[in-house]
Amino acid sequence: MENEKKVKVDYNEKMLRQQYEPMSPQEQYKLKMEALDEIRESGIDYCSCPEQCPHHGKCWECVLIHRGHRDHLPYCMWDMINERLYSLQRLTEGSLMKWTPHEDGFIPRQYGCPPDCVKSEEDCKKCEK
Repeated sequence: MENEKKVKVDYNEKMLRQQYEPMSPQEQYKLKMEALDEIRESGIDYCSCPEQCPHHGKCWECVLIHRGHRDHLPYCMWDMINERLYSLQRLTEGSLMKWTPHEDGFIPRQYGCPPDCVKSEEDCKKCEK
């Protein structure tokens, strides 16, 4: 579209304001609906997914499908999740990239055990070493 209005979806100013500025729930709702209307009326393809599947741009269908198969999150959520994961992984100085889960998926540290304490959940004495 030539007259396509430039509207941001990610970090949308109105949505950020309704989330973080003090205002009544009614004002928050009004601002949120204004932002949604602007995005809808802009004519932009707000779906960031590179796949041109039958569900492209139909968020509720996409989310339901991903919730159903529980394999991964919709593409549009990756950037937001990665931002939070990046901040969290900095707490361990980036060691997450070197970390590997225990071979059978059991993590003894959930009981306060040192990593080499036990090999499986059946062997765990739930120690507090």
